[in-house]
Parts: sequence; C-alpha cells; structure tokens
Amino acid sequence: MWIPSSASLMLFLLATQGAQAQLVSLGVKGGVPLTDAVGGNFGGSSEGHRYTVGPMLELRLPASFAFEANALYKRTGYNASQSDSGITSMGQVRANSLEFPLLVKYYLPLVPAARPFVHGGYVIRHLSRIRASVHIFGTSPGFGIPIDTTMSVPASTVLHENPTHGIAAGAGFRLGAGRLHLGPEVRYTRWGGRPFDDQGPGGFFLQSSQNQVELLVGLSF
Repeated sequence: MWIPSSASLMLFLLATQGAQAQLVSLGVKGGVPLTDAVGGNFGGSSEGHRYTVGPMLELRLPASFAFEANALYKRTGYNASQSDSGITSMGQVRANSLEFPLLVKYYLPLVPAARPFVHGGYVIRHLSRIRASVHIFGTSPGFGIPIDTTMSVPASTVLHENPTHGIAAGAGFRLGAGRLHLGPEVRYTRWGGRPFDDQGPGGFFLQSSQNQVELLVGLSF
C-alpha cells in the first residue's frame, strides 16, 4: 500500500484549496438608491441615509452560471406632518433595514476582463430598531393654551408588515483580472408587501414603495 509523504500531502491540500478558492468569491457590495423608500402626500416624505452596504458571496457554477448572496444594510424611515385648528403634529420614523437577496447570475460570453451578466432571484427584507415619535405644538383652539410636547410611539402602530418579500432582477459587468474584481450593476426589486402603510381620510397616504431601483458596485476577491 502506497502512503503519501508529508510533502505530497501538503501539495495535494494546497491544490484542493486553490481549486475551491477559485469557485468562491467574497467581498463587499455598496451603492445608492435611485428611488425613494417611502412616498406620500400632505407633508409625508422619505427620510434615511442614501446608501446601501454589506457583504457578498459568489459561488461560480458550470456553464457560465453563478449564485450570489448579499446581506445589505440601509437606514430607512419617513417624516410626516399635519396641521389642524392651530395644532401641528410632526411624526418621525426611523428603522434599520436588512435585505437578503439570493440571486442566480448568468455571465454572457465576452473577454474575461469585462464580462456582462444578468441576474434574478428572491429577496427577503427585515426591519429592526424601529423608533417612532411625534412632536405636537401650537395653541389649543378655544382655550389659547400653548402646547409643545414630544412623545414616543409604539413601533406596532407604524409597522404594517415585517418581514417583506420580493423578487429582484438586474444587469451589470464584472471588471478586472486575477483575483480582484469590480462589479457595477443596476438592480430592480419588486416588493410584495409594504412595511409602512398609513392611509387616512381625505386621500391621505404614506406608504413604502413597492418598486426599488439601486446602483450597486461589488468589490470581490
């Protein structure tokens, strides 16, 4: 029976690890939204940091296919205001949003240093650390008493649905050579639900958008 030497075993392990490393890419993905997360009228507006960032993993598959998974963080929320009979109410909602896209990619044939791709798949979104408050100020009608108070609002009163699910599709390029790659892309997500959905009389509404478009760039190795 042949027993491999320690040197032969080491070379085998290094070759195996190298082959595995070529199949898996790790990196970071970030970008900016091209659409507002929340829309409304009568003083409602989307608010939040206009960036997205998080880790990415890509597993290359046969026949120019690949699987990509992300965990993308962004800050979301909205402001809303309403005035009636000398009293103004200004509400503020802020939350952390984590999105987990699971995408199947297909690389179109081109030169290895600049390969276009398309992708599509399933996305789940979860909101956490939801903070809501309302600032009420003005003069009470009939009594002339000044009012100026701020109070917290339970998250359950502003959160309509959590988590929410969607489908994503996009296209981009993988640029670079060797182990380091840059991947700019445009990604569209259609959400099946709305985390925020406040509707009232007189046509008032403030809702999470179900259409999301982002410009993203991935850096992987």
